[in-house]
Amino acid sequence: MKTACVIGAGAAGLAAGKALKDRNIDFDWFEKGSYVGGLWQIDNDNGGAAAYKTLHLNSSRPRTEYPSYPMPEDWADYPPYYQVAQYFEDFADHFGLRQLITFNTAVEKVEPVDGHWRVTTSDGQSNDYEHVLVANGHHSSPKIPHFDGEYTGESFHAHDYRDPEVFKGKRVLVIGVGNSGMDIACDACRTAESVFLSTRHGVHVIPKYALGKPVDQLSSSAMAYVPFPVERLAYEAIVRMSVGRPQDRGLPKPDHRLLGAHPTVSAELYDRVGHGDIVMKPDITRFDGDKVQFVDGTTEEVDLVVYATGYDITLPFLDGVYTPEHNKMPLYLRVAPPDLPGLWFMGFIQTVGSGIPLYEYQAEWVGDIIDGEVPMPDRDTMQRWIDHDQKEMGKRYLRSERHTMQVDYWRYIRTMKEARGKRSLLSRIGL
Repeated sequence: MKTACVIGAGAAGLAAGKALKDRNIDFDWFEKGSYVGGLWQIDNDNGGAAAYKTLHLNSSRPRTEYPSYPMPEDWADYPPYYQVAQYFEDFADHFGLRQLITFNTAVEKVEPVDGHWRVTTSDGQSNDYEHVLVANGHHSSPKIPHFDGEYTGESFHAHDYRDPEVFKGKRVLVIGVGNSGMDIACDACRTAESVFLSTRHGVHVIPKYALGKPVDQLSSSAMAYVPFPVERLAYEAIVRMSVGRPQDRGLPKPDHRLLGAHPTVSAELYDRVGHGDIVMKPDITRFDGDKVQFVDGTTEEVDLVVYATGYDITLPFLDGVYTPEHNKMPLYLRVAPPDLPGLWFMGFIQTVGSGIPLYEYQAEWVGDIIDGEVPMPDRDTMQRWIDHDQKEMGKRYLRSERHTMQVDYWRYIRTMKEARGKRSLLSRIGL
């Protein structure tokens, strides 16, 4: 019986595989498709591709790279998707990971058997492991909301968007104001006849640059020690000076302060709205053929609807073992379920910025645990940490499925470093 199994070769899976390899831990590694890089591979045959031809990072290069493998310094501040995909390819080759992966092999079932984990794959094989590192990602099951009536025009989810040519000459409605929704709306207005962007509520928009620098480079690891109210005030001042308030730029007024919900990063949206290229619309009441009715009483005829409405976390191979209800995953350090020892969830987090560096911190901690370098806390200790974490995040963010995986970038890095250093995390948070 091998020690571990890694599921997936996207950003989190690559970090996990490297951590195990570095420690000479014997493991198997399965990837459903033919590539490494997950959603960044625009032609990925594993069904998880979410990149499109105009996609660029929304976090800057130094805040996106793995700590162990910097991106090339001559790359742009916000590289395009194909460079990011190549970065993962290079990461895999640099650390000798590719040859460890069994490609085109999906994991179909993971179940506890006699104190270990049995993994069944699509080739009909079943093997037992002490540990299973789940890194299949959380952007593969598109969520499409229900609206009254029926829409008879063309529609697709943002997950399936690839080329802005699809918008040429059409009346386009984009639903959702997350990063994908704003990016796609800006893409569409270059060739579409008209573009409408629908949102249920206001949202804060963070520019890509502020004070002459990529906006995320205005922060540093010192932010892990700054009280959140102070951090919020600093960001509010920077964003206000850079782009003003959403309600002054043609967007609805948010019902929360900055960082009270996951903000959207866009360098272009405000200008497109200001130019009239994108028309903001409120929530939808119903569809009627090719007509869309909105809660403000207006109606628009549209040819194409794009649902930029997020994803459901799906773990079909863990059916009956672990189910994220309403996308909630109460995990110790956002990785370990207290009642399922040996099962680890890698990369199931979301932050303002990139999660990629955080995945490597997760992987290093899990590697230390498996290798016996760091002790695993008992169940009660883990549950107390989870309860405190859920309470604190509940104070910070609006109650929605979008924020169930939210973490603070620098504070989470600090937490993972402390976990590896064997310091009591509970003592710091007063438990």
